[in-house]
Amino acid sequence: MADYPAIQNGLNTYMPFILLISGSIGNILNCLIFTRSSLRNKPCSIYFLAMSIANLITLYFSCLTRILLLFGIYVQPGYGDIYCRFRVFLTYMPLSASSWFIVAACVDRYASSSASVRIRSFSQLKVSLRIVCGTWVMLCLIWMEMFICFNGNLNGTVCAPVSPFCNTYNSFSLLVFFSLLPPICMLLFGGMTIRNVRHRPINRAANTKDRQLALMLIVQVVIFQILSLPISIQRIYSYITINDSKTLQRKQLESLLSDVSNYAAFTDTA
Repeated sequence: MADYPAIQNGLNTYMPFILLISGSIGNILNCLIFTRSSLRNKPCSIYFLAMSIANLITLYFSCLTRILLLFGIYVQPGYGDIYCRFRVFLTYMPLSASSWFIVAACVDRYASSSASVRIRSFSQLKVSLRIVCGTWVMLCLIWMEMFICFNGNLNGTVCAPVSPFCNTYNSFSLLVFFSLLPPICMLLFGGMTIRNVRHRPINRAANTKDRQLALMLIVQVVIFQILSLPISIQRIYSYITINDSKTLQRKQLESLLSDVSNYAAFTDTA
């Protein structure tokens, strides 16, 4: 019989270190690249830069806090609830924002490849800045309920929804605003971009940096589709089986698979 708790403990011990180190290096390098003078005036670069910043916030509030707990560094008594609420908010809000910045980049590529002058006008620096700001505001409002729905105990080691309704609402929000809608939008605008490119004359003098950004976007979309799938399946399964009678071993296995699916999603930020 597999020792699921031992496997889960090992996963929670090593994965935060791996994700934090690799994610810090990768996202900081991305920030340096996309703030270069040759790229920072590209609308698509703004989305990649915003995505990298969102990834860093997610990594540090999800992984660094777990690492501190491993070393016995706890939140001071009396601040557990505040710490808990900010931690979950600054983990899942930017995680969701990161996926929507990829969607925005897909929309930008669709607009820039369109034969319509009106649609191409959406691929501008000022538009991308407005979309980035609007995305942050919209997702802050969506995830603001975490400041009501989550509580932590006195030493900050437990952070959980305060009611079954809050648990269901948060699972549903993560499913819709991270796991389902962004991938659907990516596929939709990606397909329309391919259609636009096929119906337009080939321009061999096209900007090399634009082609590089398009290639980076394709790779990012594929990786996101793969890594967001496990958490989608896990959330749907949890919702379907919420009223099932479960053995201890099944609960341990589901807890392990939940952590695996979460780490898969966090891997995309690295």
